[in-house]
Amino acid sequence: MADQTNQKLSVIRVALAGAISAAAFFTLCWLGALLSIGPASHMYLNLFTVEQGASIAALLVGICWSIAFGLIAGGLFAIVYNALAWLDRR
Repeated sequence: MADQTNQKLSVIRVALAGAISAAAFFTLCWLGALLSIGPASHMYLNLFTVEQGASIAALLVGICWSIAFGLIAGGLFAIVYNALAWLDRR
């Protein structure tokens, strides 16, 4: 088995994973709003769009913003994780 000590995360890979995950989660919440499954889905939708909850416009705008914020969050996570690699060195 390969030694995984001091391996860095790929910023692009983690950013893409964040974008895809955020878009998928937004879509699930949009479906929850469409099917009237509790108020929590509406609140999450409001983070990324001002469109009417279960509308197609809300889905499209929300997915675009989810992807953008997922890219930023994933990229920042990988950068910070890699910057803290010095904590593993003894």
